Amino acid sequence: MIKTFVKRGALALTIAAMPAMTLAQEVPKFFKIVSTSPGGLWHTFGTQLADKLGKAFPEMAVSHVPGGSNVNHKLVSSGDAQMGFSFSPTSIEAWNGEGGFDQKWQDARVVGTFYPAYLHAVARNGAGIEKMEDLQGKVVSPGKREWSTAAIAMQILNDFGVTEESLSENGGQMQYLGFGDVTNMMADRRLDAFMYYSSVPSPLLLKLNEQPGISIVPYTQEEVDRILPTLTPAGAYVEMTYPADPYKGSAGNFPVPTMWSIFLVNKDVPDAVAYELTKILYEDADLKKFMGADPSLALEYATTSLKDGVIPFHSGAQKYLEEKGAF
Repeated sequence: MIKTFVKRGALALTIAAMPAMTLAQEVPKFFKIVSTSPGGLWHTFGTQLADKLGKAFPEMAVSHVPGGSNVNHKLVSSGDAQMGFSFSPTSIEAWNGEGGFDQKWQDARVVGTFYPAYLHAVARNGAGIEKMEDLQGKVVSPGKREWSTAAIAMQILNDFGVTEESLSENGGQMQYLGFGDVTNMMADRRLDAFMYYSSVPSPLLLKLNEQPGISIVPYTQEEVDRILPTLTPAGAYVEMTYPADPYKGSAGNFPVPTMWSIFLVNKDVPDAVAYELTKILYEDADLKKFMGADPSLALEYATTSLKDGVIPFHSGAQKYLEEKGAF
């Protein structure tokens, strides 16, 4: 249980704007947000969000720390963090105690969707990679070993016959890297490609496209039709179209397996805080500008694949979404 104290002043203004909410609101002394390692989209976004939420509740000490999709749901559900970023497949497995989770973590609640995470390979220019089969024999990273997203990436790589053993047998290597090491090794030309899962445009990919230069490895329709039914947990992935001309030198406009990045909060986060957090996420102009024109932080997609899912929405977040006609 998180320690709380009764907040006055700024909270009173918030409550005044939410007449249907109880006036007996409490606000945590501390509010921890867990994202991912520095360099990743979650981390960059989380830093901005922490600042904005802290300004909305100046008496609440908001902190932001690195995490990872495989641990964020557990940290939020256990109350060790009040908010976290996750991916829908990971959180579904955590809720059900499946996959890499040895128990059910059911004290997390959904706030809404963040962005569609397109699952694809990013190749360094000059590495000789134009299609997924070309990854064989190259130096490839699926992500850090402990990331659940690395397990998802490996499902896709394995579908194309790319494994640690096959890479080694063909003169390549599997490297389990975080985003910082990916950036450095791509720039040094010691890494040929990595699996990625993000929105468009991605700050990381914009940086890498400047040096050393990258291309987005496309899928064919036949490949996506083959891959989607094999990804677990079932029903957590959809087919979408990768945006056209996402980065200089990459055409885009191809089918791609997609999962949703989502926002979670602990069930004990007060309604007033969850309401204001949701409002910031879907209304703040700076955050929307940072995420670009992709269907990220869009109210029309806020409940996509989540509304009738196993994980409940937080009541404060649901109230905001209902008021906006998005629930």
